[in-house]
Amino acid sequence: MKTLIKTIVAASVLASMTATANISVSDTNTAVFNIGGTIEPMCKVKSVASLNAQSIVLDENNATQEIGTLEVWCNTGRSATTKYASANSGFLVSGDKKIGYTLDVGALASAVDLSNEYTASNTTAGSDSSGTTAGHTLKITPKSNGLDYAGDYSDTITVTVSYN
Repeated sequence: MKTLIKTIVAASVLASMTATANISVSDTNTAVFNIGGTIEPMCKVKSVASLNAQSIVLDENNATQEIGTLEVWCNTGRSATTKYASANSGFLVSGDKKIGYTLDVGALASAVDLSNEYTASNTTAGSDSSGTTAGHTLKITPKSNGLDYAGDYSDTITVTVSYN
């Protein structure tokens, strides 16, 4: 029975693929097929960490230090919106000890407080079909008093991108 059903289904599929329509007097010598598709708008980011991103100097000088470059690309030909969030609400953390810092985002913003998510709605983005990006240098400025507790301090900054 299963073999018979498979044979009937296969014959039905074959017949539908080879079925032809009848030509009428009103048909012409030209056939037109309108085709199309959609590419949804999208953006992508890539982080390129600086060699010293894991060894930021934390001392009383509070020097602004590069942590990496944010590479942004969108297929819309327009700028993007980037959002910056700190896992530790804008603090470098070692156990229960904290050192605050601010973030500079290229030419977009300086001294950003990451106690809350920061949004940059006019982030330059690359847009060509080869994936060429627009880069934004990220820097942090620690807020150490030079007498902070010893420890390995860290935080994670997450950047998300969306199209405008």
